[in-house]
Amino acid sequence: MEIERLYKKIVELRDNDSDKFQVLSKHIQSMPDDMFEYILKRLEKQIEIVKKYEIEIRPAIDPFVSSELGIYRRLDDLELGELLDYPECCVKSFSETARYGIDSEHLKEIENMEFDEETYAVILPSGFIPCSINCKKAIANKLIGKIDKKTYDKLLKMEEELFIELPHYHGAYDEYFEKIIVKK
Repeated sequence: MEIERLYKKIVELRDNDSDKFQVLSKHIQSMPDDMFEYILKRLEKQIEIVKKYEIEIRPAIDPFVSSELGIYRRLDDLELGELLDYPECCVKSFSETARYGIDSEHLKEIENMEFDEETYAVILPSGFIPCSINCKKAIANKLIGKIDKKTYDKLLKMEEELFIELPHYHGAYDEYFEKIIVKK
């Protein structure tokens, strides 16, 4: 999912009640106007930076924005998954089996994968825990991808710029991407 789509969904939830996002729409509608505007400004800045680097897999959403949207409070896992374009299989795996990070099952999948000469790393947005590293829906939604070393270096520069331009104090998120190096 492009961050622009998330931005549009948030604006729509602010303006309209939603059967699909009952918990989130109420939460977003209850935000003070100045906080909502600040969230949009931060998302606009993130969109600007991300576009500049042209990395196909999207980064995690700005941790400040995520906090204010209630993502870390897990208001409703299914609604949050839908908002972020996470596949339902991944949301269920996360919420039903208490997967809170890239775990040994994911790493075993990586060990069993074959990579072309150019692949340097497998990346995914920080905080996104797929049901499988090979989840076809997550790959189609650009939540999991393989990148070469040049793109990896570009990704690190993008993360650095995001940290400078969008400072935050969420201790669990010191990166916008989970990075699994597959080639040394």
